[in-house]
Amino acid sequence: MLNLKLIRKNAGYSQRSLADKIGVSRSTVAMWEIGGSEPDNDALLHLSALLNVTIDELLGNKKEPPVPESTGGSLTDRQRDLLQLFANLPEAVQPEAQRYLEYLAASQDTQ
Repeated sequence: MLNLKLIRKNAGYSQRSLADKIGVSRSTVAMWEIGGSEPDNDALLHLSALLNVTIDELLGNKKEPPVPESTGGSLTDRQRDLLQLFANLPEAVQPEAQRYLEYLAASQDTQ
């Protein structure tokens, strides 16, 4: 369920808040996100309804990862790949990666 992390974040949930809403532990949500385990059918139904996505999207049966609304819904293939790489980073590393990307973008503005 590699799409779960991005879908969860786009919906504004932390792992803990999502877990509380569907009645599982935070570590269970974390395991789903990294593919260490899979939710049962009831959990899939709850996730689908709560996150307003199809079960196919949660299971990764959609070809591309979900696109953040701020992009206007269109990304190049390279942007999709980069977004997926970022989404697969551990949450603890994402702020550092984001700061580095912001640094690179800012350095381009001065050239």
